[in-house]
Amino acid sequence: MRRRNLDSWKKKVHPVFIEIAAMYSALAEAQDQPQGEERKREVHKVLALSAQKRDELLESRSDITPGMPCFQVVDIGYLPPSPEEKLEQVFDWFFFKRNRIPRWLEMEREKEGDLEAHNQLVRAADEFWLLRNGHGPVPSFKVDVTHSDLLELGLHLGLSELTAEELADCFEEVCPCGKFHDADALKKQRGRLVEDVKAASYQSLMYRWRKPAWERFAVYGADGFIAKRYHLRDGRRYVEITRKGTGLEYVIDEDGISEFKRESGLSGLNVFRLLPAAFFVQNLDEIFRMFFPENRVVT
Repeated sequence: MRRRNLDSWKKKVHPVFIEIAAMYSALAEAQDQPQGEERKREVHKVLALSAQKRDELLESRSDITPGMPCFQVVDIGYLPPSPEEKLEQVFDWFFFKRNRIPRWLEMEREKEGDLEAHNQLVRAADEFWLLRNGHGPVPSFKVDVTHSDLLELGLHLGLSELTAEELADCFEEVCPCGKFHDADALKKQRGRLVEDVKAASYQSLMYRWRKPAWERFAVYGADGFIAKRYHLRDGRRYVEITRKGTGLEYVIDEDGISEFKRESGLSGLNVFRLLPAAFFVQNLDEIFRMFFPENRVVT
């Protein structure tokens, strides 16, 4: 009998996923140590390296973009999150694990008077507070956290294309849980996640079309420049400029350019003239106001 190729999954999975999975395993190993200063140092070290690796991957891999495929974490573009935004993202993750629906979506439903959505948000906030302040434990998630994390991280990087056997082979190599991986069980868990993603994608389209146009759309300029709006939960407002949708080129906030890529085609004082011209406006402030208009009357 011909032996099955246990590495066939590597031809279907994006190499970035293997790097991400390695970072995830390193963090899991650090967090598995006994409580104490050594554990704290190791976790902080891994988190710092993970942030550095994120920047390296976004810089070197023009075929990937930031953001989670399941929408459980709000996309903030290429800029690293502030401490406040990091905490919000952890809560996003926690809420999705608990309820299998993005937190932002339940917040939209709560605004419309949905009592179930309100109750789920309140319960999750209470549990999250208990955990943050050392008053746990709280009820366990209904999903295997390690497996669901890896599936969510890699679903859009090739895991959705693997057969059940290839998925199990993949997890045997990259998963830090140390347990045997059953092909059928992983296939079923992936199937449930795919359904969650489809539902979230459909709902996101419904709510997105209710927003004003300047909050929904990116603006395409000349020479491949694309501008996109971000209004973070920590209060930051900015417009990211990319080339053909990947790779950060410029960040424009209320005071002008706050971040830029040194290798960008526009440099020096030319950027103040040529970048607005790429979007057919007069200055950088007009680029910002396309997405954050002041005193605009909605009709």
